[in-house]
Amino acid sequence: MTSYRRLTHCLRILCALGLMIWVVKQLHLEEWQAFPWTKLDLRWLALAFLMGGLSILGWAARWWWFLRVYEIKVGFGELLRLTFFADFFNLYFLGPLGADGVRLLHLSQRFPHQRGAILGSLILDHVGGLLGGVVLYYSFAKNGAVPENVVLVVDRVLPWLVILTILGLGVIMEPPIQRMICRMRGLSQLSSWISPMYAGTFRHPWLFSGFAVSVLSTACAYSAYWSAARCVGVRLDLSFFLGVMPAVDFAASVPVSVSGLGIREGLLMQLLPLENVDSLALSLLGFAAIGVWGLAGGLWLLVWRRKCQMVTPP
Repeated sequence: MTSYRRLTHCLRILCALGLMIWVVKQLHLEEWQAFPWTKLDLRWLALAFLMGGLSILGWAARWWWFLRVYEIKVGFGELLRLTFFADFFNLYFLGPLGADGVRLLHLSQRFPHQRGAILGSLILDHVGGLLGGVVLYYSFAKNGAVPENVVLVVDRVLPWLVILTILGLGVIMEPPIQRMICRMRGLSQLSSWISPMYAGTFRHPWLFSGFAVSVLSTACAYSAYWSAARCVGVRLDLSFFLGVMPAVDFAASVPVSVSGLGIREGLLMQLLPLENVDSLALSLLGFAAIGVWGLAGGLWLLVWRRKCQMVTPP
């Protein structure tokens, strides 16, 4: 399994490099030379990094609410630390599954008998991120700013994805559905396997609070790209990015690259009504505005592990 994981990761790195090479080849040398790198507006760049940091805080808060669905009470500081650790692995190493593994491993050490509930909270966390993007897409993509061909493609896929997500939420959250599955021939064994992830009754206030936080945190992440655009002198409306970035982000989440590198840049170059060099610059700066917090998470993890080794007796 380790060899398979290493091979998969190497293939993703090669794919990311190949995609970035293809993206760069879309530009001409004179475009790079003419781009005013020295005239970047650092105030907007600082705002982009602030938005990226707020999105990390929001992701930690979202997970806090989803843990409360299972009545697991953890301090926000600890969840923020684990979110930073997970963001580091998500952006630079293992991808979403590895990031979830980091969170599951560390939190299971405190709650060894609630691994199923912790896993359920992580599933809800992914669902919250998806629904946050869906809300923003339906709120802003239909204002005419997003290209019509993108809207047509997304509208064909998104309803089915939302329906499957709602059905999955029903399995996790609704005891009547859980009992129905348990009584169905051929599904009783499946029900016994996933039953540790079932939430209790009357937990919907925590669930919907997590979804609300998810919309805000996702909006902060996409606002980082809008701020990066203003940094390079591009004056597109914030509503444009809140509408187009959910579709771009969904495509970039397909696990064929590292952190969506190359996919995100290629799509933005096709979708944004800008010169290719402007689209590439704002995409990389927007990614950096969020990715730098992942690096901070890696440094935090290094310091935390050294501290744990110092206090642990030999």
